[in-house]
Amino acid sequence: MLAFITTLDHSEMVGVNPEVAHEHMVGLNFTHHVAQAMEAGKLFHIDLNDQAFGRYDQDFRFGSVNLKSAFFLVKLLEDNGYDGSRHFDAHAYRTSDYDDVKAFARGCIHTYLILKEKVAQFNADAEIQALLAEINADDGSMNPFMGQYSAEKAAALRAHAFDRAALGQRAQPYERLDQLTIELLLGVR
Repeated sequence: MLAFITTLDHSEMVGVNPEVAHEHMVGLNFTHHVAQAMEAGKLFHIDLNDQAFGRYDQDFRFGSVNLKSAFFLVKLLEDNGYDGSRHFDAHAYRTSDYDDVKAFARGCIHTYLILKEKVAQFNADAEIQALLAEINADDGSMNPFMGQYSAEKAAALRAHAFDRAALGQRAQPYERLDQLTIELLLGVR
């Protein structure tokens, strides 16, 4: 859709409204797709709910199935100052009565707000930030390939000679980072 929008006569009027469940149904990375829409300036609205991968459109309460995915989505939105609409396109269980439906709606909002607090905690955690700095350490050699896409940058990147042996020697402590993220989400950090 992002590529199609650029072909329209009035593309500035058109954006996307991605939904968590629709991406998770087919096993896609929703946060990645939201980031693409944000980078293109086309995230006009977002539908927050949850979904078991590979199932029918379940529209579960936000954060109720894939908590880590929900966390990183909230982190993306909050860290980038997204101020557009956040809609909870979700449904309470069919067995819910009126009070339980209200609890469901409050749960969607409350989960988002809890994850927003967890994002602030993640961003302020010295050990997590040190790991991210180590993982993202850069000597600047890749700067010419960064920023907005262009055919020239893509061609230059394809032609670039990477030292795979040196790259393979560099520590990438993603397991430690993931464990700290889980501990943070579980409230033991």
